[in-house]
Amino acid sequence: MRRPPNPVIDESSEASGSERETTRRSGTTSPDGYKIVVNVDQADTEDIPVKTNSANLVQARMAQLDLSRRGNSGLETPSTARDLYDATPGASPSPKPRHRGEKSDLELSSGEGNGNQLADYAVTAMRRLCLDTAPRQYSTKDEALPLEPYFDQEFQNCLKTGKAIAGAVYTDLSTCSLATQSNTELGRLRAVADRLSSFESPATRFVGIIGDSAAGKSSLINSLLDHPDLAHKGDHGSAVTSFVTEYHRRSPYHSAPFTIEVEYCNPEEIDEQLHELLVSYRELYQPGLEKELENNEQLYREIETKSGVAASTLESIFPKRPEVTPIHLRDESEGAFERIYGELKRLAALIEWPSGAVNGKWEATASSASECHDKVAHFMEQGLWPLTNIVRIYLSAQVLKTGVVLADLPGYRDINLARVRKAEQYLLRCHEVFIVANINRVISNQSVAKFVGDQMRASGKRKSITIVCTHADVGYLEDMDLPAAAKKYKGVASSKAGKVACRNRENAWGPNGSAASAQVADTEYKYLFVSARNIDVKKALRSRYAATDIGLSIDVFCIGNRDYEGAEYRSKEAHERAIQGSCIPDLRRFCHSIVATAQYRASVHFLEVELPNLIQSLEVWLSVSEQKALTTIDPRIIRGLQSVSRVVTNSITSAIHVQELEQKIDDFAEALEDAILTHVLDYMSRHARASNDHALEMSEEWTGWHWTSYKAFCRQNGDHCTGAIGSRSWNVELLGHMNVSMTDHWPELQSVLTTLDRQLQTSVANACRTSTAKLKDLNVPNPLLASFRLKERELNYLLKDVCFETRREVQNIEFNAMGHHISSYILNLMIPTYRACAAENGKGTMARMHQTMRRRLGRRDLFTLIGRRVETETSELFDREADSVRNHIIEMCEAIKRQVKTFNGPEAEARKRNPIEVKKVRGLAETARAKNLALQKALGDFKRSQSVRG
Repeated sequence: MRRPPNPVIDESSEASGSERETTRRSGTTSPDGYKIVVNVDQADTEDIPVKTNSANLVQARMAQLDLSRRGNSGLETPSTARDLYDATPGASPSPKPRHRGEKSDLELSSGEGNGNQLADYAVTAMRRLCLDTAPRQYSTKDEALPLEPYFDQEFQNCLKTGKAIAGAVYTDLSTCSLATQSNTELGRLRAVADRLSSFESPATRFVGIIGDSAAGKSSLINSLLDHPDLAHKGDHGSAVTSFVTEYHRRSPYHSAPFTIEVEYCNPEEIDEQLHELLVSYRELYQPGLEKELENNEQLYREIETKSGVAASTLESIFPKRPEVTPIHLRDESEGAFERIYGELKRLAALIEWPSGAVNGKWEATASSASECHDKVAHFMEQGLWPLTNIVRIYLSAQVLKTGVVLADLPGYRDINLARVRKAEQYLLRCHEVFIVANINRVISNQSVAKFVGDQMRASGKRKSITIVCTHADVGYLEDMDLPAAAKKYKGVASSKAGKVACRNRENAWGPNGSAASAQVADTEYKYLFVSARNIDVKKALRSRYAATDIGLSIDVFCIGNRDYEGAEYRSKEAHERAIQGSCIPDLRRFCHSIVATAQYRASVHFLEVELPNLIQSLEVWLSVSEQKALTTIDPRIIRGLQSVSRVVTNSITSAIHVQELEQKIDDFAEALEDAILTHVLDYMSRHARASNDHALEMSEEWTGWHWTSYKAFCRQNGDHCTGAIGSRSWNVELLGHMNVSMTDHWPELQSVLTTLDRQLQTSVANACRTSTAKLKDLNVPNPLLASFRLKERELNYLLKDVCFETRREVQNIEFNAMGHHISSYILNLMIPTYRACAAENGKGTMARMHQTMRRRLGRRDLFTLIGRRVETETSELFDREADSVRNHIIEMCEAIKRQVKTFNGPEAEARKRNPIEVKKVRGLAETARAKNLALQKALGDFKRSQSVRG
């Protein structure tokens, strides 16, 4: 049977010799500079013409049209992971990248009346899915990857060379007897060379994956990791919905294919969890609840569900304990709650953790994904999952290779308040968020709307949102009503390409066809309509959410886990086409792009600072291999003193101005605290009285409501919607005056922090320049001077990281101070009052609830307490970041001291006794220096080419 024409990207390495001989290749070059080569059977050239417009030259996969972000480097070398060392992802043969949120040519032209273009593209895309016409085993290493400097093959070659230089230094030093002792300077350099030879960029980016139960999160993670049996799938209230599960790349220190690390909750977290479980369980059994909610069945069902989950969770933690029976837990006598809570805490203290647990962590290893799954499941069966904080799984997966960490977060509706708080705070620290929902309900899904709203309100912290629509594959459309689909997308079905796809399907099912070819033809035909539907969904989502916030970018991926797994595909070719159509490879590519900038920055630092510093340290060691270095120090410094080494060390340490550098860091921390005080806390204090009066005034309005509505809002912690009142947020209303008053002050603070960051970096640079000048005056050896300059660059690198993280954490504090989410400061202050009101029942309930609310707000300390929380958390943040810089400065000076101490002492004597060994070290250092000079030139050329392209 004749194969249909199969346009492919020109990759001669993928085509067999026989194919190249028997296939006529017709080539054309796109406006974007990529050569498209089409394999054409002579008889089919009239049916399917080769188009060269931009719509036919974009990336082969339909969903990859949405890769609008982070691809602006202009790289031209197409490669895949297999083309690069250690299977590191490489550049892909993609058209000119688009900015995030920008629509593709297809989406701009796929409106009404453009069915031919859409259908032509869909068929062409499906036929370009396989780079190879012969069936073969699919591998993630063959996937094309982002057009970013980090993935460029030229840069990857520089990275490979740098690691090889460090490896050669390590190998040569290993044959040197002077480097065998770890307590010597040369032994330390050998260890550094070993570490650098296996360099993996430490840069990571966390991707939080959120969505309701049954949204398809676990299947999505399994597909992204390419391990179908790894992530747990579970129902409401089970272990998988109760804690964060992180998937990390496996490091060289992990000997097994899979390493499992379980981190337990600390005692305070356990107490909070038990408290919330008890509250959730007992709420269902409050007197009068059924009557109170007889007209609010939805709220009653929510309370009933939460109570059931709490009951099963407590039973899991304390199996067959008489103190945890329903009768005991429902006790309504005076003081019963505190007694039961105290008993639960006592029982928790008696829990026996699994053997092998150390410092709140339990570890295990596995040789396969299924064994890893089973071991985690076995651990959870012991009933400790409710007291688990995080589960980390380390494995080899292409999507994790560049530093992405996938984090499966519990859904907000599935867990109690303690878990929601932790999930929210974890999410704030994620660099990217994937919101997962079933494609059939995603547009109207209220959870998606809530998740998007939460991210948009995060103090403007996120300007991008990624929505992943699951179940968007042919596998879920096996019983698709094709006539109905053809009617809905008439432009697709009636186009020339649509007709060709339909004819191919009919022929494949004819007497000369085969089951495998029929399946391929069916897949191609159905994908016409699947792709059209997916584009409609993407447009609808972008239209709904992008309009709600200026500058917000929406990335949408419609993925098919079932097509990716491909259990129902009999043909490898059909499966591979389904894999590409599933959009999982595109989403993997997108994950790589998230961390690309951070990886590039860290790798450049390795090549320009860490590796040269190793070589310079060898030069320092060689410069003092004889006593000549000492004689270059000003003789007035050492005159009349006995210990030359001590004098040199003290002189150089003094010249470096350690205390001055540390003082600048202290001044920076104080300046940050002053900025918080001036731009935030002072204004909060000035507006506190008026804001408290406003909050009390707002609460008076609520007293006019029916008592059942008032109590329903209390049960929902102030955020609720009823038919009579509509959707209201008490917490937003309580914060109203303060938030309006502070509208300009938080942004001003961020501006001031940016200025302080620049001032710190400038002042530290000036201090280092002064130190360099004084070191020159001391006539220190040039290698030592060069080594100090490299350490200065290392310090500057750290300062930029610290300043960035400080601003990021301040944004999170702002979000918690001004927001109304579960972990916000306002809600934490108001929850005891809401619960006290919700616990009221009987005659006079409304009056007592009003009295409780008025008593709380009447204290007029709400915003004073919020201000104190801001002050405490910012102060702890600034101290923590200042300590990290201060410790680095101390270590930097200690390293220089260690180098100077080699002037005299046992190591100097050993050098004198081993001239051959010194000669060997000099030879390897000269070789490393020469190779590094060539490397730096290549890296400089690459960076200049990037500047031109940019």
